[in-house]
Amino acid sequence: MSEHIQYFKTLFEAGESRNAFDEKIADFFPAIIYIYDVDTKHISFLNRKVHDFLGFSYEDIGGDLNELIFKEDIELVQHELEKFYALQNNDSYCFNCRLNHKEGYWRYFRTHGTVMRRAETGQPASFLFIAQDITDFRKSEEEVKAVRSLIEETEELLQLGSWTYTIADQKITWTKGLYQLLEFEEDDRPAITYDFYVDLVSAEDIASFEHALQDAISTKSGFEQEYQVKTRTGATKIVSTKAKVVTNTDGGAIKVVGITRDITRLRNFERDRDRSIRELNRSNKELEEFAYIASHDLQEPIRKISTFGERLKAKFIDKLGPDGGLYLERIMASAENMRMLIDNLLEFSRTSRSSYAFEWINLQDIIANVKTDLELKIEETNASIVTSALPRLEAVASEMKQLFNNLLSNAIKFRKPAIAPVIKITSSKASKTEKEEHHLPVDKEFFKLQVSDNGIGFEEEYADRIFQIFQRLHGKAEYPGSGIGLAICKKIIDNHNGIMYAESKPDSGATFVVILPEKQS
Repeated sequence: MSEHIQYFKTLFEAGESRNAFDEKIADFFPAIIYIYDVDTKHISFLNRKVHDFLGFSYEDIGGDLNELIFKEDIELVQHELEKFYALQNNDSYCFNCRLNHKEGYWRYFRTHGTVMRRAETGQPASFLFIAQDITDFRKSEEEVKAVRSLIEETEELLQLGSWTYTIADQKITWTKGLYQLLEFEEDDRPAITYDFYVDLVSAEDIASFEHALQDAISTKSGFEQEYQVKTRTGATKIVSTKAKVVTNTDGGAIKVVGITRDITRLRNFERDRDRSIRELNRSNKELEEFAYIASHDLQEPIRKISTFGERLKAKFIDKLGPDGGLYLERIMASAENMRMLIDNLLEFSRTSRSSYAFEWINLQDIIANVKTDLELKIEETNASIVTSALPRLEAVASEMKQLFNNLLSNAIKFRKPAIAPVIKITSSKASKTEKEEHHLPVDKEFFKLQVSDNGIGFEEEYADRIFQIFQRLHGKAEYPGSGIGLAICKKIIDNHNGIMYAESKPDSGATFVVILPEKQS
């Protein structure tokens, strides 16, 4: 538009008459052309196109520029006019404003202007303006802005972002939603390349992600991939990307366009839901087991105590004979069984309702305390307990002590005859695969603890049964106990939002695996 300004300026400076100008140019050029006189602050010339665009004639407005300008934009135009006084030589300047239509509405115009004539002092005496109607363009622009704003709000609401990857130069453009998903601030948005984005992908997922992308490009199709990324702040998120390949007229792949969505909460919710269902099923099962015990095992000692007590009182209250002694022996045995069962049930019940506060503890210290408590057993059996570096984590100290006390006691109890028990306790961080396998949140840190021994072991088919309350694989005479120790261990791990399982073979020892979160939610 600046060249048109200079062209019209040249025509006026050449002395073209107003009528000749109108006939040659004004009625032809698709814009409102006018000259504004600085001294009178009036329009000294106005082409006939003003009627086509706004319905006015020169006589209608009487040379008053403010008659053309929409009232809410008058102040804006006056401010813009001030800038024209600083123009040098053939410089031009443009601004946008609304102009009135004779029928009462307004239209948007982009006005380009320059100094038409200068006074002897060098100050502008008049300005030449060309105003182009941009109403339709502005409406389209506003619609585009509205759609873009709606898309951005949708992306923020659904926690997703879209992107375009140009294959030739490996450049990537992101929408605002993807910047937000990856936690980049408005003023901290780096240039995005393929290598930059791949560096954000979890090391465990890079290979599968790149394979999916390259396969999509080679087949000119698309791909859908779920993987982990690190945000700008270092947080881990699980995202799902769905993409399509764009080809040129020759069928060659030129771009990949896609949408990436944050599904961290969704996946964690699904895992929590599955975990809750499993916990509910387990709780119901335990309730059934408890009800069975309460109605059978606990009643049996009571019946014996009652029966033999009555016989003792009725027949041998004054004198106990052989039969009385037998009855008394049975009463005492039953009473002992009753006491042990009740005590163990109460202990299990207390573990199920754990209300202790979590705190940061060092498992190395816990093991040291347990070894002190088991010092006599260790000496008697010549047992060796070897530990690697153990982590600090958030837990209930007393329950961790009970957990390892039970595990180490079992490892010593179920030793091979004439062979000193060797117990190894190791620790490592749980991998992503292990967390997924056990339905644990992949964005949380977990430690995998293993307690291995060289004892008698057990059949793999009993790996789940040994954690059930009062379940035993051996007779009481050979290996005394109530069969509740491992059930308590399992309950402690459940209280800590962890996982526990066992691996073993007969005569090859056993390994008890415990996976615990570093920090409780």
